[in-house]
Amino acid sequence: MDNREFFNNLAEKWDSMCCHPEEKVNHVFDKIELEKGNHVLDIGSGTGIIIPYIEKEIGESGKLVALDLSEKMIEVSKKKNDYKNLNFYVGDFNLYNPLEKYDCIIAYSCYPHFNDREAFFKKANSLLKKGGKAVIAHIESRQKINSRHNDIEDHIHSNDLVEVNETSKIMNEHGFNTIYTEDNSEYYICIGEKSKELY
Repeated sequence: MDNREFFNNLAEKWDSMCCHPEEKVNHVFDKIELEKGNHVLDIGSGTGIIIPYIEKEIGESGKLVALDLSEKMIEVSKKKNDYKNLNFYVGDFNLYNPLEKYDCIIAYSCYPHFNDREAFFKKANSLLKKGGKAVIAHIESRQKINSRHNDIEDHIHSNDLVEVNETSKIMNEHGFNTIYTEDNSEYYICIGEKSKELY
């Protein structure tokens, strides 16, 4: 089973399966520091868990694109999220080629599903404005996430999260300066600011 099929099959019950406490998601957004008017790409957006948080930060003058490989996940998200500045895109992040660049790209609770980490950050660099941010964020520990993915490896492809300094190193190799990291029993966060136009 590929990842698209796996998430399509779970889309309708996904929100009842997952827990995203508001105070923990707010902690992530306190670290991202979005601004009014920002253009944001939410990749692996799924059922749109973080869309209201992004909208609160960017306001009506901002723009948001929610991207996901699973059309069923996007269908669920559309029922929940109705903002004038929100657009949806079904497809592969690595094949996504918009006309304009973003201030921030957020991979919330989805980074392990990207098979090629080098390609991920190359693409992120190419889609961000200079000074734009690439965000990897989870509201659970690296160990807990890896354990869960290992339990379902027969059904879905995912890679283990490595120590955050290793993710930071890959990020830095592709034109980012790391501005925040957290790797503990509660969070896994790595935020980089684009410093070089490489791709």
